[in-house]
Amino acid sequence: MRFLHTADWHLGRIFYGQYLTEDQAHVLEHQFFYILRDENIDGILLAGDVFDRAVPPIEAIELWDSIITRLAMDYKVPFFVVSGNHDGAERLEVGRSMLSQSGIHIWGSPHHALKPFEFEGTDGKVA
Repeated sequence: MRFLHTADWHLGRIFYGQYLTEDQAHVLEHQFFYILRDENIDGILLAGDVFDRAVPPIEAIELWDSIITRLAMDYKVPFFVVSGNHDGAERLEVGRSMLSQSGIHIWGSPHHALKPFEFEGTDGKVA
C-alpha cells in the first residue's frame, strides 16, 4: 500500500503582504494531483497545519473545499487529515461524519483520535 505523507500546507498564508493562495492552488494542481495519478497512491496523510491560521480567509477555505471534493469525487483516494497548531480544530472538523463516508477522514480534536481507525484498503483492512 502506497501512502503520500504531506504536512504544513498552510493554505491562506500571507508572505510579505501577499496571499499565496494562487501559488498554493498551482502547486496542488500541477504537482500534488499529478503525483496521485502517476504514482498510484492508495492513501494520503496530511499531518497538520491545513490552514495558516485558525480562521482562514475564504479563498483558502474555497481551495480546501475544491481539493477535498476532487479527492472524494474524482480520485476516490482516502485522505487522512490531522489538525495542527495553526488550524482551528473544531472548524476543520465541520462535516466530519459526512466527509468520512466519502473517504475524507479528519481528526481536529484530540478526543476523536483516541481509538484506532480502520478502513478497507486495496490489500485488506488497515489500521
